[in-house]
Amino acid sequence: MKSADATFALALCGITFLLTVIWGGPLLTILRRFKIGKQIRIDGPQAHLTKLGTPTMGGVLIVAPVLAITAFLNVAGLLRGKFAGRSMLLPVAVLLLFTALGAYDDLLGLGGIRRGEGMRGRQIFLVQTLIAFLAAVGLYFVLGVLYLFLIGREILHGPEAAHG
Repeated sequence: MKSADATFALALCGITFLLTVIWGGPLLTILRRFKIGKQIRIDGPQAHLTKLGTPTMGGVLIVAPVLAITAFLNVAGLLRGKFAGRSMLLPVAVLLLFTALGAYDDLLGLGGIRRGEGMRGRQIFLVQTLIAFLAAVGLYFVLGVLYLFLIGREILHGPEAAHG
């Protein structure tokens, strides 16, 4: 990564953080006012009672600024004649899928069949694994990413990389 790219990425992170801090308080006030909070089972552990009424749907605090800045910068890029391309769409799609999963879980917890509980842990894990698998397939077949690194060490490489 070039120094300018790293500086740009850090600036985006800082702007996103500031937006989250600025609108976080008003959003939490709205969530509390409409009583959009955790429902706790009375028969559960007593320690969980402290969570009663804790606002839920907080992922919106982070996702909304990230999507807004991404959209703004891509529109600005298009106006300058630069298109970020497909490589930007996959992370945004993964973000939206995980956000939808979290929102669905929160909504179930607020008023679904299992009120106060949301989805079961194994259901969430299964959907998260499916999203990760689809992202990996997209990286390999759509974006042509042939290497996978974990903590700076190559752990997987595609067939073209091995023979090329």
